Order: sequence, then structure tokens, then C-alpha cells
Amino acid sequence: MRTLFLNPPSFEGFDGGASSRWPATREIESYWYPVWLCYPAGLLPDSRVVDAPPHKISIEQTIEIGKDFELLVLFTSTPGFHVDIRMAEMMKDANPKLKVCFVGPPVTVEPEKALAHSAVDFVVRREFDYQIVNYANGTPLDELPGVSYRKNGEVVHNPEGGYIENLDELPWVTKVYKRDLDFRRYNVPFLMNPAIALYTSRGCPAMCTFCLWPQTHSGHRWRLRSVDDVVAEVAWAK
Repeated sequence: MRTLFLNPPSFEGFDGGASSRWPATREIESYWYPVWLCYPAGLLPDSRVVDAPPHKISIEQTIEIGKDFELLVLFTSTPGFHVDIRMAEMMKDANPKLKVCFVGPPVTVEPEKALAHSAVDFVVRREFDYQIVNYANGTPLDELPGVSYRKNGEVVHNPEGGYIENLDELPWVTKVYKRDLDFRRYNVPFLMNPAIALYTSRGCPAMCTFCLWPQTHSGHRWRLRSVDDVVAEVAWAK
């Protein structure tokens, strides 16, 4: 299945969302890379990452892009959830054969909330790299760990799983940036410009009560990339 990984555009007057959408209507523009979406995209050669806000891609343009794909993967957030649902509905209206998957912390905590909307076909709780890749390559939903979906009017939750232990087996996310994104569109006020972002590890053993990521996405087990793999990617990116 040809797969579109999407960080959708914001609606006018909306100030909230996943990844780089939260600053999309602020006075100072600051855009972060959609890193989580880019890792599985690197495992699907015919996929595409669309990061709409920094690239100034409109709602209408996004809907048009979606007509060429069979699977949509949308990283959602709590403040942007209802906007994301509306975006998925419009894309599915334009392309009725499009399968829609939501990923991100909100669907880990409340998968039923997303699946209450007919536009969402399934969600992946926590890390989602290989579940998306395997589904796109034909694996049935009931064989994928950490997936929730509807079956005969009921929500089914597959057992937890899907954490990647060997991070070196993942593609270099910087190659996906080069393929699909314009690095000149990204900036963070406290970093030198231009800059890129990549992960050297996943998970966190700390128990900070204010941080959602270990609890809702990457877990508390700290998994590291090898030094050689990180150094090689940085050297390639430069």
C-alpha cells in the first residue's frame, strides 16, 4: 500500500497540534522535524512524508495529495485531535479507498475515542514503526501488536508490543528528510540554523510526572543506537 505520513495543516485560528503545528499560528515561527513519522517512512520506499505547516501546504493541497495514496498515517495530539479527525474525514471523502491510521499519545491513552469516528480505521498504541510497515505490506490487523481497530461493531485491542530493541536496524531519518522535506524550513530559536534532529535512543528510565513520552509512547526502557551508527549518520548528513 502506498503510504502517506502526514502532519496536517492547521485550520485558520487554530493554535495546537502535534509536532510542528503547535507554533503554526504564533508570532515567532519555530518548526520541529516530524521525526516519529519519518522513521517508518524510511522503511517504505514508495511512501511520502508531508509536513504541511513549515512547507505552507494548504488543506486543499493536502486533500489533493492524499488522492494518490492507499494508507494515511496521521500523528495526532490532544489539542489537535478534533481538527485531525476533520482532516481525515475530508481526505477520505476525496479518496474513499484510503485507509486511515492515527498514531501518537492520545490514541495510546484513549484508543476508543479515535475509533468512535468512522474516518479512523485503526490506531497504533505507542511506537508504531513496524506495525505500519507490516500493514502496508499486507499483514492483517489482528496479527499486529499494539493495534486497536473495529471488528463487528466492537473495538478490539491487540496485546501490547512493537518496541524496537535494535535501533541500528532503523533507517537514517536524515535520508527521509532529504527525500521529502526542505531542511531550510525548520528552525528552533535556541539552536543554530540550519539544524537537523535525529534520535540516538528511545525510551527513558526517569519517572518525571510532567513528561508524557515514556508513559504514552516510547516506554521507560532505555534503548540505544550504537555510537558508530550515530556518528555515521551525522557525518552523512553534514
